[in-house]
Amino acid sequence: MADPIGERLLLPGRVHFIGIGGIGMAGLARLLLQAGFKVSGSDHQSNRLTESLAKEGVRIYHGHHPNHVRDLPDWAIRTPALGEGNPEVDFLRANQIPVMVRGQVLAAYSKQRCCIAVAGAHGKTTTSAMLASLLYTAGNGAGYAVGGETQLPGRVADVGDGKTLVLEADESDGTLVYYRPEVGILTHVEWDHVERFRSEEALLQCYRKFVQQCGEVWIREGDMLAEKVCRDISNLRRVGESEKADLRLMSIEQDADGQRVCFQLEDYKHSFWIPIPGKHNAWNGLMALAGALYLGVPVSDACDALSLFKGVARRFQKIEKNGRLFIQDYAHHPTEIRAVMASAKALDAKRIWLVFQPHRFSRTRHLLDDFVRSFAGADRLALLPVYAASELSSQGVGSELLAEQCREKYGKVDVFADRAALIQKWTPDLRKGDVVLIVGAGDIEALQNEWVAALP
Repeated sequence: MADPIGERLLLPGRVHFIGIGGIGMAGLARLLLQAGFKVSGSDHQSNRLTESLAKEGVRIYHGHHPNHVRDLPDWAIRTPALGEGNPEVDFLRANQIPVMVRGQVLAAYSKQRCCIAVAGAHGKTTTSAMLASLLYTAGNGAGYAVGGETQLPGRVADVGDGKTLVLEADESDGTLVYYRPEVGILTHVEWDHVERFRSEEALLQCYRKFVQQCGEVWIREGDMLAEKVCRDISNLRRVGESEKADLRLMSIEQDADGQRVCFQLEDYKHSFWIPIPGKHNAWNGLMALAGALYLGVPVSDACDALSLFKGVARRFQKIEKNGRLFIQDYAHHPTEIRAVMASAKALDAKRIWLVFQPHRFSRTRHLLDDFVRSFAGADRLALLPVYAASELSSQGVGSELLAEQCREKYGKVDVFADRAALIQKWTPDLRKGDVVLIVGAGDIEALQNEWVAALP
């Protein structure tokens, strides 16, 4: 059967990105630009990624309007975040110009080379970034496309030597089923994205299709849903703590600067240091190590390279000022929030202040009780309005109901209409030794820098 997307990728022409400012879209735009395509794109707002693309020769339009695509491109790619009725999409379709979905295109692109795809509910950005960084430091030359800003050339994506590709494969829009990597790393499986997957079984079927198409699959031992997804998969391997694990975690020594992870591979024991806390990041490091070993990186070189990993933007990203530590994290699921809280507690903070911006009304409704429980251990809690991500409020519940549930369990909870009100109210009470966690996947990203700048 012909692959129309794959055929287009072999014939560089003009391609337009609708919603080019998102990390995944910007990364794919950079890969196609490096492959010889003439790239343009549009988005409502400019950001670091669109500014970087513009410097590399991408034509960036602000807002969405048919005039941006009136000089018809050969084809277009849209972000899955777009709802129906986008004027550029409608104009292109009316003129018989193919409009592809980002995940389908990246999957087709990945089939041109040896690919390691990292998927899962949590940890896939950090794991894929760890692996890409490890390979870069070890001189492997692999290209990459990840869902967070790294310290590597290209920040979110780079073609590398054109032979090997590390990528983050997203399940949220269902395009995970299009990938056929040599190695699939499944960090964790948990029901989420209820706006697309109406049942847990529907999501598991998406993962199931993915692992059936992988040459080799790695999961974490004891991850019940991952085990269910991978039942009868003959090429399955595990990281874990039992003697049966292919990569066996032996011990972790943590401090405020990071952790040393000791593990066993076959009959030999090794260790690596990573400069980020949290046992979940130890697991992420072992998953990244598994990918590197598949590509032939010597275990000693891989361990040395992990110690130089500089993290990913919005993943436990720290800024300290006047004895107050501000940490922002992309966590937007209760499991992720609990992991962030555990990492913060390891810092021996005097008090932990937690600010959370829920992401999607549907997720907030579906996981309401879990969200309430995930805030345990915070000394102060504040909520910002839900980041809608194209949803309507009628599709779920808002921060007010979440706050009511939290007050029943914890007492006082502050709800703020915007970031400025939060900064004004909370700043006078901050003391040296306090840790402020800024958590969420929406525009709460701006809060860390705004708050630090406002401190006396």
